[in-house]
Amino acid sequence: PTLAAAEQSPFSGSFYRSSKTVVLESGEDAGDVDIKLVPGSVITGRVTDVDGKPVIEERINLQIIDQTGNPSNPSVGMWNYQMNQTDDRGIYRIYGLAAGRYRVSVGSTEGGFMMTGDRTYYPVTFYGNTSDAAKATVVELQDGSEAANIDIRVGRATSTFVATGRIVDAENGQPIPGIRFMYGPARENQAFYGGFVGLPTNARGEFRLEGLEPGRYGVSVSASFESSAHYSDPLFFEIADGDVTNLELKATRGLTLSGVVVFEGSRAKELLQQVGTLRVSASVSSPASPRNQTSSSASIAPDGGFQLSGVRPGKARLYVAAVSSPALRGVTMLRAERGGVDVTQGLEVLAGESITDLRIVASLGSGTIPGTVRFVGGEPPPNVRFFISTRREGAPQGGGSMLDARGRFLISSLTSGAYDVTLNMNFIGPARGRPPRPQTQTVTVTDGAETQVDFIVDLTPKEGGP
Repeated sequence: PTLAAAEQSPFSGSFYRSSKTVVLESGEDAGDVDIKLVPGSVITGRVTDVDGKPVIEERINLQIIDQTGNPSNPSVGMWNYQMNQTDDRGIYRIYGLAAGRYRVSVGSTEGGFMMTGDRTYYPVTFYGNTSDAAKATVVELQDGSEAANIDIRVGRATSTFVATGRIVDAENGQPIPGIRFMYGPARENQAFYGGFVGLPTNARGEFRLEGLEPGRYGVSVSASFESSAHYSDPLFFEIADGDVTNLELKATRGLTLSGVVVFEGSRAKELLQQVGTLRVSASVSSPASPRNQTSSSASIAPDGGFQLSGVRPGKARLYVAAVSSPALRGVTMLRAERGGVDVTQGLEVLAGESITDLRIVASLGSGTIPGTVRFVGGEPPPNVRFFISTRREGAPQGGGSMLDARGRFLISSLTSGAYDVTLNMNFIGPARGRPPRPQTQTVTVTDGAETQVDFIVDLTPKEGGP
């Protein structure tokens, strides 16, 4: 734990960059998959309040930045959660850090976090005793170095607030007891997704949200929970300097979509045996509020039957997905029909109409696309991430794979058909120049067979960028 990875490799999702993805062919031995470690660095200091008293069990936030002061990674996550908080003396010590330039802070920005249950919070304060990230004192670490006395004095603790209200039936105004809802921070002019699940409403349809910091929030009802028969548009509210009361979220009883899922292909029996781990879902967008999509989800019965509740009128996209079985994650919806009419690309759900004659055909293929990516004329920047995506002709969704440390990829569990295979290249953190343009190849995949796909990326410097 006191060591850090020497290489900043884009093949790992971790800040520490201490892992590599490797694709193995059948019977292959892979050598030289080496990870070089160097002595880690340390940042330590003390956090006190305006009276000089220690601030106990407060989270320390680290952000690594580049030479221009821009974040080059998300906030650094600690492998040991106790390491990133102060002790009873207000002292913290974070070790095993990679060399780099860091901003150190305590507290949270306005509306940036939701600490449910906490009664107080500290506004963000950076090392250098400022609330402005641009004015923070940067801590520079070399391999194995220690930055001591990185002390921060925070301002007065500020109280968090409470939002209370009730959820009522939009048609008759009656409270809806026992209904689940989503809530979370909400930004202006952006789609709202919630992110947190609230406790069910009480017998009077009431809900209570605690530990809210100043900011803008939203609450909505979603039929993603199987017991819910309602949906709603989000209700937004602002927390300024006090509690918010008497919120009223109007939920509408939705429609039902029901039918049967049948399985095709060489692995149909396998899917049928594990049907309990599969779910049908519908994502619905309404012309009246295109940003506020709602979703409904339901499990599939042993006989293949399903029923989605709480569906709003609009255009619905249907999906089949595995919930808890990694072996079935490649399950694909081949087509969806209503009364024999193809609705794979979208199902129109009209107000007042419940649909009972859906037929979804799903498959889990055994075709694979192994491939390679070879670079000529140079090496890609270390902060470029490569992702290979696939989309079968006529399918509403696709899959994909990351490129491994040796320039290989493998996409499995594919059904037969024509596929667009695309190499996507994106920067992680600040971009230096332009990444190479995406490349696409169209190939035919056969169930039970391999279809090789190889890409060549020319990185020869050109006028105006690579």
